[in-house]
Amino acid sequence: LSADTAGTYYLHVLTIDLAGNKVETISEAITVENALPDMGDAKPNEGQDGPEFGTNTPIRDNQGNTVVIPGGFHLDKDSGTSVEEGIVIEDGNGNQFVWIPTGTYQTSTGTKTNNLSRRQWAEGDVVAEPTELSGDTGIRINDFYYYGEGHRSSVAYNQIGAFKASAESRANGGNGGFYIGRYEQGTGNVVKAGVSPMTDITRDEAKSQAEAMYSGNSYVVSELISSYAWDTALNFICQTNVKSGEGYNLATTTSSSYGNIVTGTMQNTGAYAADNYSNIHDFLGNCREWTTEYAAISYARYVARGGICANGYYGYAAIRTYNGGTPSDPYLSLRLQLYVK
Repeated sequence: LSADTAGTYYLHVLTIDLAGNKVETISEAITVENALPDMGDAKPNEGQDGPEFGTNTPIRDNQGNTVVIPGGFHLDKDSGTSVEEGIVIEDGNGNQFVWIPTGTYQTSTGTKTNNLSRRQWAEGDVVAEPTELSGDTGIRINDFYYYGEGHRSSVAYNQIGAFKASAESRANGGNGGFYIGRYEQGTGNVVKAGVSPMTDITRDEAKSQAEAMYSGNSYVVSELISSYAWDTALNFICQTNVKSGEGYNLATTTSSSYGNIVTGTMQNTGAYAADNYSNIHDFLGNCREWTTEYAAISYARYVARGGICANGYYGYAAIRTYNGGTPSDPYLSLRLQLYVK
């Protein structure tokens, strides 16, 4: 039997024996659900933008993963058709974001697990030290402690709960992922290719700019990227873009072959061709980027992440750097995290 309309159905079976006695048997409730839209619905024509979604809508990628497309967004013409390729959404003004899966997800090489969490990165491994304070895990690096947004001193202490609830795996009641800016934030507070990165901006200014982008939006919340979003996104990049045996090379490399690291020249967003992983650009290098993480250092509370193009600076994608006061400099930018309401 088939049904074209979603709803609750009951199967009635009427049996009549040779003597004419009738027995009606009714099944338990059978629920028929609408099939999720797939890539054929979200991106029907190769090389063209997909249709705009009117509300937050789960879709299936070509490997069966669920991705939530926010209301007012569509798939960009350059979007991949699977999570590992990089699902790119775009708003009506051309700002673009890439889906980061959480929990288990399917790739062309099998099932991966990318839990929403903070990490200390080591060559070929992931380690986090179990130092607990206010429900958050401290990560010790170079004799200093860095704490995430669960620490009461983090600027995002009252915001991280909503982000985590939305971004958690579907098994844990969340949407199974979140978005980050496809590019570093560009001048004019945009997330677009080919513009100058927004620099010479303090951490507090960066946070305010990030939140202003979709303030009052009915479908999404935009924020300055957190340590949870940074580490989970970087782990995803490492899982889907390194060759077997390379471990977490993309998290720790200082080579300009992988990103705009110590080249001496800052480039426009998306211009450094090598630093493009699952449609995410400039994550390994170009500018360091402000986060909402907290450093337990009395003279330097603010934390930036990532490699840097400037000569004489040491950096890589996973690095944490502490900053004093409210500094700004020409190589310090920001990136957004975007989550579905």
